[in-house]
Amino acid sequence: LTYCCKVSPCGRFVATSGFTSDVKFWEVKFSRNGDFEKVVRAFNLPGHTSGVYNFSFTEDCSKVATVSKDGTWKVFNIAIEYTRGQDANVIISGDYTDKFDSSRTSQITISPDGKVVAISQDKLVSLYSVLTGAHVATLEEPHTNNITKVLFSSDSQYIFTAGDKHIRIFHNVPGIQMNIQ
Repeated sequence: LTYCCKVSPCGRFVATSGFTSDVKFWEVKFSRNGDFEKVVRAFNLPGHTSGVYNFSFTEDCSKVATVSKDGTWKVFNIAIEYTRGQDANVIISGDYTDKFDSSRTSQITISPDGKVVAISQDKLVSLYSVLTGAHVATLEEPHTNNITKVLFSSDSQYIFTAGDKHIRIFHNVPGIQMNIQ
């Protein structure tokens, strides 16, 4: 069972997550003139103990945030040379069960600057610091129905939530505060 499949913003990788405890990455190879050649298995992001519901790339493709059924979220450094034997490593890990039920599907997104992750489930969004792992803010019921998507603006200044035929925009106050410190 696959829960999530995404193409990295740089277009280099395709990644999937599901009932297994890792995220699998494949590299899409092109010839020098731009023709598609092949897809090769690149690397995995291990570390969770249960299925990975969702994952998110930073804009520069250097980090990936994951959220798992095991009740944790993680941010990995994927700015590696896997062909030379380098492995992706966990930058930080946190627990999200203080706000959410880990047996229910959760979504995660990481800010483009890589400093904040947003985890959403049902009608709630919680923000966590990638620098400390701490819970830094909660958006409670920004919509009357379940949240369908959470995104950050390209400059990481705003958080967008979608649900019940509306989009809501919030200042990313925790992210702005981290930039000041």
